[in-house]
Amino acid sequence: MVFTKQLFFRISLFTAMTAAFVFGYLDYYLHMNFERLHIFLFNLTSGGFTILYLTEGRGKPSTKTILFFIISIIYAFLAFMELYIPAAAIAVILALIVESYRIKRFSFFPVIFFRRDSSASEKFHHASLLCLVLALLLSSFVILNDTYFGLFYFEKLTLDVFFLGFSFPVSLITMSIIFGIIEDNNNRLILTAEHLMFWSINAGVIIFFIFIIMKFFPGEVFISSFLFFTVLFIFAIFFKYGKRMQQKYFLVSAIYFLMATAVTGILYIILKQAAYDELYGKIILKMHAFYSLYGWNLTGMMVIIRWDDFPITLKTRKAIYYHWGVILILAPFAEFIPQLIIPAIAAYILFLAVFFFSGNRVSSGKIVKR
Repeated sequence: MVFTKQLFFRISLFTAMTAAFVFGYLDYYLHMNFERLHIFLFNLTSGGFTILYLTEGRGKPSTKTILFFIISIIYAFLAFMELYIPAAAIAVILALIVESYRIKRFSFFPVIFFRRDSSASEKFHHASLLCLVLALLLSSFVILNDTYFGLFYFEKLTLDVFFLGFSFPVSLITMSIIFGIIEDNNNRLILTAEHLMFWSINAGVIIFFIFIIMKFFPGEVFISSFLFFTVLFIFAIFFKYGKRMQQKYFLVSAIYFLMATAVTGILYIILKQAAYDELYGKIILKMHAFYSLYGWNLTGMMVIIRWDDFPITLKTRKAIYYHWGVILILAPFAEFIPQLIIPAIAAYILFLAVFFFSGNRVSSGKIVKR
């Protein structure tokens, strides 16, 4: 394998994703809270980099994208070390970098969101960038509010639980890829359905986020159930109209993970309001987190990073089954059975390495956006 700049950035991303996974278990050995590093290195560093890489549409990342990658790592460690003033400042710098991509690629005002006949893939892509900008600015405000201003307090709006803010942009960019390979793009019925699904996902998640902050239980159950059925509808459309290609099989697997994420999320919301064994709640919450990060989000990021190399030389079905075994079962239960931590880390690294560094059988074209 020839060492190129493209290989170097792939190794760097592989390292960040591996480090994020390892930090998820490191508290067992060092008795420290590594949650910020675990989430930020995966969702912000790896996920944000992937979003900008796709936005550029180049074979290798630009200097500005690499700069985002490096600065986001610094931000993650500053937040971990509770150096809040520099962390808040860096969050704003990262937001400005992402905003520069958004303005160049799309426009300041997201007029495309309101056009029924516009590509759903482009809508989700623009929404991903916009959401990442807002998440970074909001994280800066949350840091300053919690540490210095104290203007208001919401139990669910703190840096330690700032999960949805950086996870959602990655979900949106994966949706962009999914809708980008749906055929029959001239069918007005399909375009209308895609437009409705776009608004259902985005408005639904925003409302759900508000309900979480307000701790409004009926609203959380209703919106999470609504989002689950929206995902089912997206799955049906994608399964029927998605182009027959290797990427589709991995993305179908990703949607299965997303549905599992939704089910465990609904179960956890309901359990919180009932008399239940706390251990069961923790198990379901961990399953929910792993399915979201290392099932749904990870698959989307890997497909984007390797898009130009598809079809890649691995057995698709075996790779998917292996991924399910590691993330559905081994990884979440390793949180409660320490003897499984090392096997879980090793299995994850093996899967990531095989997917990232497998060769390609035929060189395919760039991602085609409708």
